[in-house]
Amino acid sequence: MTQPTMFSVDSANRRIPYVQSVVRDITTLAQDLEQRQERLDEIRHLHEQGVGDSPHSEEFEQMVQSVEQDFARFDELETELELVGVNVVDRSSGLVEMPSEIDEGLVWLNWQPDETEFMFWRSDEDDSMIRRPLLESVGKSHDSFGSEADIEN
Repeated sequence: MTQPTMFSVDSANRRIPYVQSVVRDITTLAQDLEQRQERLDEIRHLHEQGVGDSPHSEEFEQMVQSVEQDFARFDELETELELVGVNVVDRSSGLVEMPSEIDEGLVWLNWQPDETEFMFWRSDEDDSMIRRPLLESVGKSHDSFGSEADIEN
């Protein structure tokens, strides 16, 4: 496996306007998809009880196709972010992360939509939902994150 490009906090923060725009689309899509999935489950449940439309009705089939298209859209949006070094951790909350390093070890800077900058990180061994404040970065300032040869895109 190839080593990912490492990003400094400053470099990660410069990407926020673009990331924020794409993540907004992802979280909106996730919320809409959740509501439609609930409606599909409701239609299936009602049909199993002998009430309501068949899960083979035109409305149901259109909803299924729409859900499938939206999952393909998720893939497109996530690929867009991957091209600038960002991984989506959680579609619903919009939590994303970028690789960085501390003491030559891989860490992940993370951000979500209600934040103004990348202010949290996790180690490569941590669960992806762990978020540690950058100020607790092994006694180093957050400027020490990333490599000197940070690639600008």
